[in-house]
Order: sequence, then C-alpha cells, then structure tokens
Amino acid sequence: MELSVAANWDMELLEGLGEIPEVTSIYAKLPFDIVGGGRAGIVVPTVNWESAEAYIRAAHERSIAFCYLLNAPCLGNLEQTQEGKKQILTFIGQLVDMGVDSVSIANLAVVALVRRNFPDLAIRGSVLSWPTNLTRLKYQESLGVDPLIIPYSDFNRDFTMLPKIRSGLSCGMQLFVNVSCIYNCHYLAEHANSVGHASQIQQGVQKVNTFLDLYLWKCTRRRLLNPELFLMSRWIRPEDLHVYEAMGYDEFKIIDRSRSTAWLLRATRAYADRCYDGNLLDIISLEMLGDPAGFHDDIEDQVRERMRHYETEERHLMLRMLKLRRRLLTFDITIDNNELNDFLEGFQKIRCVETYCEDCRYCHKYAQRVVHYDRAEAAVLARDIGELLDDFLTLQV
Repeated sequence: MELSVAANWDMELLEGLGEIPEVTSIYAKLPFDIVGGGRAGIVVPTVNWESAEAYIRAAHERSIAFCYLLNAPCLGNLEQTQEGKKQILTFIGQLVDMGVDSVSIANLAVVALVRRNFPDLAIRGSVLSWPTNLTRLKYQESLGVDPLIIPYSDFNRDFTMLPKIRSGLSCGMQLFVNVSCIYNCHYLAEHANSVGHASQIQQGVQKVNTFLDLYLWKCTRRRLLNPELFLMSRWIRPEDLHVYEAMGYDEFKIIDRSRSTAWLLRATRAYADRCYDGNLLDIISLEMLGDPAGFHDDIEDQVRERMRHYETEERHLMLRMLKLRRRLLTFDITIDNNELNDFLEGFQKIRCVETYCEDCRYCHKYAQRVVHYDRAEAAVLARDIGELLDDFLTLQV
C-alpha cells in the first residue's frame, strides 16, 4: 500500500509522515498561483517560495516525493492566449527548478501544454478533469497522465466498474479515501470552478474581494438536515482498504491541505494501520464539521486580515460567517466507526448509479442507527446558515 498525503507546509507534519513507511508522496501548492487549485487560497496555510522550496528538500531527505497541484479546472481562458501560455510555462519551469517530482493537472489543455514543453515532468491526474467513465480515463492515460485519480463520487462504491477500470488501464491509479463530498453533489462543477478561481493570481483574488464559499455552506446545511448524507459520501474506511487492494488498487490519497498537523497525522496513521477505533469524523474530512482543533490556525487569521479592507456591510457578513463556523466546529457529531463494519457489503449488491436514493434508503436506515447528533440543535444551525446565505445573496455593495 502507498499513501499520498496532503501537506500543510508544517515541518512537524513532515517529520511524522517520515515515520510512516506507507507514505510515499505528499502534495500541496502555494495559496495563490497562475493556475490555481482545488482549495481557495484563504483556506490553506500561507507559505512563501523559499519555505516551499526548503519543504520539498526536506521531503526528499525523507524519501517522500512531492506533487505540486495545478488542478483548477478553469483558467478563464488563460491557456488559450499566447501570453497566458508563456506565463504558465514560466511557472512550470520554476516548479521544476524548485524540485517538484510531479504536478497534478485538471485542465487537459494545460496537460497537453506541459507534456509538449516538459516531456520529462510526471503529470498526475485530478478528479476535477471529470474522468467519469472508462473512455475518458483511457484518453487521459494516452496523454501520459500517471497515476490517474479515480473520481470518488462515481466509482468508490461501484464494484462493477472498479475491476473493469483496473483491468482496462495499465497506468497507476489512486483512490481518495477520506473525502466527504456529498454523493452526486449538485454543485460539484460550480464549486470546483469557484475555488479554482479563488486561488488564481490573475483573477485578482489576492486583493480584497469577498469569498464566502456559497456552495460549501449550502452542502453543510443539507448535511445537518439529512444525516444519511454523511454515509452516502464515498469515503473508504481504513478497515475496508483490503477490498480495493483485492481489485488491484494499492495507491490511496488522504486529504486535506487546510487541516492541522495533528489531524493529518491521525488520519494517515489510521489508514496505514488499516484500523480506527473511534469517531469516523476524526479522519474523514468535513470542511465545517468535526474536530474543532482539526483545522490549521491560518484560516481564520487570513480571513480576518482580508476583512480589514472590506466595506462595512461585507465585514459584518463575514464576522457572522466566522461566528457560525465556530459554532459548527464545536457541534458534536459522532459516527462510531465500529458500527460500520458491515456497511460496505450492501454496496456489493446495490447499483447506486441505477437507483434512486429515496427508493433504496439503505444509507437512511444505517444513519438512524450510527449517526449521532442533536437534531434540534442541527435544525437551529441549518436555519442560521439559511439566513446567512439569504443575506449574502441580497447583499448590496
């Protein structure tokens, strides 16, 4: 088994990961760059170029490879212009000089651009390139993308397609293990484009425009009102890794870059040990729920720094957002991992892609038994999120 782990630029994390033999690579990026990534720049730890370069050297000293993320799906057509292509290639050259071992790219036009101009640079896949069927996966393999990142929402519990994908492709493959995105999320593409632009220098996001992350708040509200959504998410328990290994998958990816060092080490050790005795939300990444100490301190500090430049109405809205976020982080939700020992077996029989969840209700029934939280308090939080979003949508600036 090989583990690829999100990095938060903390040397203590690197030291801890160096003691876990299963960890073969880490991945991260600068908060803002020319291409952008899968997280808004203000929700990941700050780092400068010199510190990032030192971090990569330190990773190599521990025999850990480094993948730099260039996984924003939309670049605002930057890759279509001569000047834009020059900027992208200049930045890639700087990454190569920095010592990155690979890059993860979502936009296939950028994949082609990098492959032509940097033929020796390894390119890893991205779920944000939407390789949602075997034909798309095979095409990306033909572009030299290796390993491919298998889309979790589409395939993590599709035990008909997973063996076909593995036997139909010869490149390496990674599976996300602790992603909690809502299954068949209505906002998947919009959210990916939103956070991609919110981590791009050329979009002006290092200036002081507001970023509330409307889609994340909407999804958080849905979870509070519908506990079955916690179980519908396509995470993989540490105890179930052997099911995927039996099908030929042996590379697994752990998120996310906004997390604290203690949280990332706990999750990584759980997957390396193939066992976690406790609350599943201790190792599954929910961006506003779960361990209140599980997020990097930089996040709120960055938001507050940017707020100094906001107009009064925007500042008041963002202060409400921060207060509500703190309430959510202290909200007690428990999913006893030991109660899920037989949960995956149901998906060996259920073809989710061909089934309406409301007709099946497999996850609904499990949630009644294993997802524990105060439903009345959740309803209050959901109401307050709704009011925040209503005010955001009607904000006049």
